[in-house]
Amino acid sequence: ETAWKVLRQFLKKSHLMSLRRSDIVIWDVDIIGEKAMTVLSTMHCRDCPVCKRRTFWMDLDSFSAMCTGNACEAWIEESTVEPGVIDLGWPPTRFLKRAETIEDAITELAKIGAEIEAAGNTPGKEFTSFPGE
Repeated sequence: ETAWKVLRQFLKKSHLMSLRRSDIVIWDVDIIGEKAMTVLSTMHCRDCPVCKRRTFWMDLDSFSAMCTGNACEAWIEESTVEPGVIDLGWPPTRFLKRAETIEDAITELAKIGAEIEAAGNTPGKEFTSFPGE
């Protein structure tokens, strides 16, 4: 749990760095070499379909993704109620929806991003409500 908290705090500034991937691993103390390492989670960084910052971290093994930007926090995760269904949302507007594939979920979030741009955000400029972020 502590490792996840530390990683999430660090990833909030991922748009300021050129990060591509993050891993959460555990190490067995009595084993030497790569066999001592067990990967718990691997996440890949992408541009967020909503805010356009490079803060959208995807774990394709568990069908989950989350924008770590403070102003956005768009998310995707596999439903815990209905297997095979993917839930998605955007907290600033309490937007919740379901999709059948990860691609459909990303498309739905991209529609929100397009609506934000159409409402006055400059294309190519990141969306944020925090000055200096």
